Formats: sequence, structure tokens, C-alpha cells
Amino acid sequence: MNIKENKAVLAQLLAELHSVPDLFPIKSTPPKQKKTSRRSFSEGPVERRTNPTRSARPPENFALETFTASAMQFAEHLQKYGKKAFQRRPLSEVRRRSSKYNYRSVEDITEEELANVADTVKDKVYDKILGSTCHQCRQKTVDTKTFCRNPGCGGVRGQFCGPCLRNRYGEDVREALLDPDWICPPCREICNCSYCRKRDGRCATGMLIHLAKFSGYDNVKEYLER
Repeated sequence: MNIKENKAVLAQLLAELHSVPDLFPIKSTPPKQKKTSRRSFSEGPVERRTNPTRSARPPENFALETFTASAMQFAEHLQKYGKKAFQRRPLSEVRRRSSKYNYRSVEDITEEELANVADTVKDKVYDKILGSTCHQCRQKTVDTKTFCRNPGCGGVRGQFCGPCLRNRYGEDVREALLDPDWICPPCREICNCSYCRKRDGRCATGMLIHLAKFSGYDNVKEYLER
């Protein structure tokens, strides 16, 4: 009965509210106009560009002209001179630097350079900017390295740090610097670094000093020879 009475009261209130015309004014909104497209259909069908020309599009055969030319030159050179032109030269003729060779005599070696020789790996200070590269370990450190006095050698080829020269060849960097006739292992054709061994068709040895000493040898060179 309470629900029925409440519904009756609510219906009476709604009837009284609707009887007042200015209580809920109805706003008239103008109809929305349809947006016209920029291109009318009267101009004809729109043509789709399948392959537009762009300023950023690279030219045809981009980055292939130089390669093709070099490949053709290589083929002509191979046909003209044969395979002998691409065979490996002997080590005595490799990396000739006689024009830019800076010879350093024993008198040019200072006491500071001798004191800067690294005796162990812990003495090596790595520096990518100021350091010099060892031919054996290929690491740039600031310690003093060897200097090959072969006129046909120079640069990284003749540079060996203290630990590498002692562990791999049983030689001392200080004695090599003070020896006017010292020649680096690559020039003597006894280098056992990974690059030289791979060039000769042999595999790299890795850290072989521990196995060499365990077998009773002083350095890697003696272990490989015997």
C-alpha cells in the first residue's frame, strides 16, 4: 500500500510540473551542416599515384655502381695477372715501411723508458688514447714496449710488452731495447700470435704459457718447437 501511495504522489507531482510551460524550456539546435570535401566529385575520379617521385627517394642502383666497378676491375685483374698476384708474399716483403721508418738507436733509450717496462700483467695500465698496442696481446697500454731495428719493420709489428715477450718467447724487453741488432719475432718468422698463425694456416694457441710451464718449458716458443 505504501508503494502504491508513493507512486500516486509521484505521478501527481510530475503532472503538476509538466503543466507549467516555462519550467523546462526546450532549446532548438540548428541542424549540422555536412562538411564538403576539398575535391568535389564533379572534377572526376581521383587518380591514385602508385609510384610517386620523391626528392628523398635514392637514385636507381644506389650504392651498387662502385661495387660493380670494383668487381669488374677485380675480374679483369685476375684474368690478366692470374692467381699469383693474390698469393701471400713472404714475411720479409710484408709491410715495407722504409720511407716512414724511424730508427731508434740504443743511445735514444732513456732510463725512464726502461723503468716503465711492465714485468707482470698487473704492471700494465690500459689506455685507449695514450697507450701503444702490443703485437701479441693486441692491448693498448702505456708501458714501454720493444722496438724492432729491422729497416723493413715498424709500428705495431715490432712492439711487444714485457709479459708477452717473456712468456711467449723467453726474451726480456730491456735487453731487446739495449740490443742494437734485436729483431722482432715476426721478422724472424717465429711469431706465434693468433694473427700470424692464422695467416700461415695454423690455429691460434690461446693461453698456452701455463701448459708450457707445466710441461717443463720456460716459454711457449720452446713448447711449440719441441
